[in-house]
Formats: sequence, structure tokens, C-alpha cells
Amino acid sequence: MEINKLKYSIAPIIGLCIALPILSLLLYFVLNSDFNFEFLFSEIVEEYISNTAILVLGVFIFVVILGTISSYLSARFEYFGDKIFAILFVLPLAYPAYILGYTYVGFFEYRGILSDILGNTNARYDILNMSGVIFIFGIAMFPYVYILARVSFSSISSTVCELVSLHKINPIKAFFKVYLPLAYPAIFAGSILAIMETLSDYGTVLYFGIETFSVGIFKSWFGYGDLAQAINVAIILLIFVFGILWTESLIRKKYRFTSSTHSSKKASKIKLTGKYNFLAFFISFLIATITLFIPTMVLIYWFILDINTLDFSTFDYLYNTLSLNIFSSLVIIFLSFFVIYMLRFYPSKIGNITHKLSILGYSIPGAVVGVGLLIISSFVDTKLGHMLFSGTFFILIFAYATRYFASSIGSIENGFSKIDTSIDDATKIFGKSEANNIFKIYLPLMKPYIISGFLILYIDIAKELPATLILRPFNFDTLAIRIYELASNEMLYKVGFPSLVLILTTAIAVLLLNSKFVRRKV
Repeated sequence: MEINKLKYSIAPIIGLCIALPILSLLLYFVLNSDFNFEFLFSEIVEEYISNTAILVLGVFIFVVILGTISSYLSARFEYFGDKIFAILFVLPLAYPAYILGYTYVGFFEYRGILSDILGNTNARYDILNMSGVIFIFGIAMFPYVYILARVSFSSISSTVCELVSLHKINPIKAFFKVYLPLAYPAIFAGSILAIMETLSDYGTVLYFGIETFSVGIFKSWFGYGDLAQAINVAIILLIFVFGILWTESLIRKKYRFTSSTHSSKKASKIKLTGKYNFLAFFISFLIATITLFIPTMVLIYWFILDINTLDFSTFDYLYNTLSLNIFSSLVIIFLSFFVIYMLRFYPSKIGNITHKLSILGYSIPGAVVGVGLLIISSFVDTKLGHMLFSGTFFILIFAYATRYFASSIGSIENGFSKIDTSIDDATKIFGKSEANNIFKIYLPLMKPYIISGFLILYIDIAKELPATLILRPFNFDTLAIRIYELASNEMLYKVGFPSLVLILTTAIAVLLLNSKFVRRKV
């Protein structure tokens, strides 16, 4: 009996631990009551708020336009190269935003690649500004909208298309009046993911000279050694994030009706010919060029320039990256499976509450999570009288778990939802033991969903910079850190080799995630 009671508390305990960095930040703020209201109304905070608001709005508009156009073309039409473009539109997920930023700066800078192509040394364009950083985040984050909106557009029922045809509605009018509203929930969900990733970024906005909240947290902690001010900035950012999430929840309620317009009989794709075929190809090629071809060609060009002086210690950074990412992803996916399994068989109200708290981390920038863990590790180490957690892999993996727990748990929840409850009843009657049921029944049934969750985690963790920069052990650098340091030292051409190595690993994960095996099963 006592063991069963303990099982009901396992999921709540894990969920609470996952959310601990965020809760500790709030608790520290409440208990210390040292929020500086003069700082709140200072010019620097006004700059953080205005820059972050402009950036968020700009990225939202950019990813919605780019993601909607690409997903609609991919989901609704057959044209020359459409299957290849469907893959190319996903691949920018393999690129961290800061690498895209470095490539475009190198492309447009004085005596850069553009001037070499045109044979004119004066050919340059300054993108180190707000519009430039919005463009970079737009091309880096639009796949979030593309992936979700493509599913939504593909799921539109044939009945809707038949009604559009019967009423002889103009194709452009039909898109804006019928098809686009049906995809609103998916488009907004994707854009929110893009915004959260934008808020979490540090490397890109720092390089482009844009003062956002993430830059403010790092500047306060690393620049001035002022943890209290870093916490103040983090609290303001949390309020900013919750405001966005509240707005998103209102929008989601408004467009909840759209899910009822989908049916099992999906509308077939329209085959384009002539000028429409060319137009679709041209638009797709243009999107692929600015989001993928140009950045990749720049990195290859830098790699060739650096071919005689390649730094082969890059493979040491690769080993650090792979070992850390694979181990962290395995730990997090195991915790996700364990939590959802326990909530399925041993549900509780507290478990549901802590579960919601645990998935909040994806909405919180890595810099905020890092500050929360600094508070925890500092408190524990002070009480123990020696350093136990600070600067260890444990605290770094803890940060990844808090930040990306939601990334994996969505896939696991989806998998368990597909398992009929009759199987649960059968395992209770005929199962030998709970461990046997997990390893012989549930893990095999969940295999595609576990693989999917693992790949999502790997991609996210490989690109993570702020939390890794704050919490990594001394003298331990990943590829992301190495690339950031090279760019900070204005050695852009040296970025090519490590960037290509990092992108190759994440691109493989993206392609596997987008493969028929995973998509068909999940």
C-alpha cells in the first residue's frame, strides 16, 4: 500500500524538480524583496522593452508571411521540385540563428562575398541593425510555422474545396477568406514557438548590437557581476513572456472552432502548369535561396579559405557536443516517458499541476533558466560549505531539462494517447510486473515517439547557447560556444568549419525527424 502511495507522488516530484529553476527565481524575488523600481523605469530597461517588443513583432510578421506561403505551396500544390522544396523548407531548423547572422554579415560586409561576386569593393549593405536581426530570426524560425501550418493546410477537407469550387470563389480570395482562417491556430502556434526562441537568443542579438533582455541578463551577471540586477531583468522578462502567452491563449480560444472543419477525406493537391508552375517554383526557390542556399554557400566559401589552416580541435568540440547532447537527450526523454507513464496509471491533481509547471520551461529563455539555477547551486554550495553543483554537468543537464522538457513530452503524450486503454487493462491482469510491462509492451509501442522526442531534443540542445554559456563546466566548450567565441573575436572565416560540422549533425537529425518512418508513425 505504501509503495502505491509513493507511485502517485513520483510524477509530481519530478515535475516540481523540472520547474524548480523558474520557481526558485520567483521565490528568491519574493523573499528578498529587493526589486529595484528605479531600475524598472530606467532608460536601459526602456531600451530592453522597446527593442524586444519591436523584435518580437517583426519576427512574428516575418515568420507568418514566410511560413504561410511556403506551407500553403507545399501542402496544396504539385509543381516542379515541390517534393525537394518540402525538405529544403525544413532544413533551416538545423541552423542556429547566430550562424545565419554571421553568414549574412560576412556576405554583405565591406570587401565581403557580395563585393567579390560583383567585382566592386564598395558593394556592401549594413545589416547590423534591427531590421537585419529581424530578417535573420525570420529565416531561422519560419520552419516552426511551416511545419505546423503545412499539416493544417494538408488536413483541409475535400468538402471545403468543393464548396469553394461550386461558389466559383477567386483562388486569391479563397485563400484569405477560407483556407487561411482554417490554418490560424497552427500558424499562431508556430509563430509563438518562433517568438520564444527569439526571446531566448543571446548570440545573434549581441553580435548585431541589439540590447534585449537576454543581453541585459548577461551584461548584469558577466559584465558587472551583479546577480541581483540580473534577477531583476529576468523577472521583467518573465512578465513579458507571460504577457505573450496570455495573448496567445486568447487568440487560441477565438479560433478554436477551426478544428471542426477537418475531416478524414482530405482535399487532393492541385497540379500547376504553365506560368503558375513557374511562379510556384520561383517563389519556392527564392525562399530556399535566402534561408538555406546563401548561408550554406558562405560557410563552404569560408571553409575553402581556411582549408590550409583548419583547426582540427573542432573534432574535440564535436565530441563534447555529441556526448553532452546525446546524454542530456536520453535523460530528458527517459524522464518524459516516466512522468507520462506515471500520470497515466497513477493520476493526481497535484501531478497535473506540476506537469503544467514542468512544461513552462520552453516558454522561458535559457538565460532566465540559467539565472534560476545559479541561485539554486549558490544556495546549496553555500550551505554545504564547498562547491558541489556550480560548474558541473549536472547543473547544465538540469538547465536543458527545464528548458526543453516540453519539447520531448509532447511527443511522448502523443504516443501514449494512441495506445488503447484496453492494453492497460490487459497488462494489469496478465502482466508479470510493472517493469516487465514497461520494457516488453510500452517501450516497443512507444519507439517511434521516443525517437521523435529524442531528435527534437538533440536539435534544440545542439543550438542552445545562453544556458550553456552561463552554466558549462570550466574549460568545457561545445561547438556552439566555439563558434560564438570565434565570431566575437571577428574571425568570421574561421567560423565556417565548426559551423558546417555542427549543422551537419543537426541536419541529419532534422532529416530523420522529417523522414517517412517518423512522420508515418507519429
